[in-house]
Amino acid sequence: MSLAPKTTSREKSILVVRLGDIGDLVISNPIASLIKHHAHNVRQTWVIEESHLPLMRNHPDIDHLIVWQSSRWTQLLKSGHWIQLARELKRLRRQLKERHYDIALDLQGLFSSAFVARLSGARIRIGLGSKNGSYWLVTKTISRNIGEQTQMGSEYRYLLSQLGMPDAPWQTYVAQPEQRRADITERLGFDYTREQYAVFAPFTTRAEKRWPVKYWQQIALRIRGRYQLKTVILGTEDFAEQAKAIASVTGAINLIGKTHLDEAADIIRHASLFVGVATGFTHMAHTFKVPVVGIFGPSCPYSYAGPDTSKVIFHERFCSPCRKKPTCNNRYDCMVEIKPDEVLAEIKPLMKAAAEFRKYSS
Repeated sequence: MSLAPKTTSREKSILVVRLGDIGDLVISNPIASLIKHHAHNVRQTWVIEESHLPLMRNHPDIDHLIVWQSSRWTQLLKSGHWIQLARELKRLRRQLKERHYDIALDLQGLFSSAFVARLSGARIRIGLGSKNGSYWLVTKTISRNIGEQTQMGSEYRYLLSQLGMPDAPWQTYVAQPEQRRADITERLGFDYTREQYAVFAPFTTRAEKRWPVKYWQQIALRIRGRYQLKTVILGTEDFAEQAKAIASVTGAINLIGKTHLDEAADIIRHASLFVGVATGFTHMAHTFKVPVVGIFGPSCPYSYAGPDTSKVIFHERFCSPCRKKPTCNNRYDCMVEIKPDEVLAEIKPLMKAAAEFRKYSS
């Protein structure tokens, strides 16, 4: 099925389902603009997690957003409120069907996302890497393991190529905050829209993707000494103790568990430097074209992010990618062998280039 321009005046209606974590949503959302700009006469609806709405609000190429209330529906399921759950799913089905979708694209490939595509009533339902029984709910499955996998969003780019569409430019989107929150400045202790600072995103749910705390301590101290930058640590409250260990040694500003998603995005947007592991915040940082160093190990999602301001450090090993099944007895060699000196060496040219850009643009 091709979405490439055709000589027809009939409007096409396309549903895109992208549930899952923040990083996957950010990496995949360039699809919205590429479809809108290269397909003929298309209206586009995206279904996303309710918690991710602040990131996608006001997207110029998405005509309608529908939220997937996964936490609420899981709660209803666990508590045995079957009737209420059925009513809410029926309401979602009615909301989907009223737009009469021609095509539904399931970008996640899991049962829940394919279920939404099926509820839509779209005659053509395409699943990306469909698994866990989701292939029974779609009419066509496209592999996510083909294509130039060094590029950010390689599987989504391949999907577009199979739909007869170009896969460039690949420009991620993160919404501007609806209003500046003065309490962010209060929590930071400085005006983050005016002063220079570095942001660290050291944590992710998978232990094998984290960089050692002692390495974060070392680079925080050396960044402060070399570039006179304050350091701000972002992440969820699950990692409060590890963040405290970094902050107590380095004087970093610890905002772990203290920001909403759109607040964290705005702090990253105004940063002078960003260093992070393979997490949603790192994928988001490329959007803002601040100097970004990504430290990737067991599941390198890409080695080329696109902007010249971004650098991904990844050491390929015989065991990589281990994809949630480490064989190193929890040593996490792929992350440990990336030393602070290597990260600092990558920061230097990025900071120099950023300084030159500010000089000539002022």
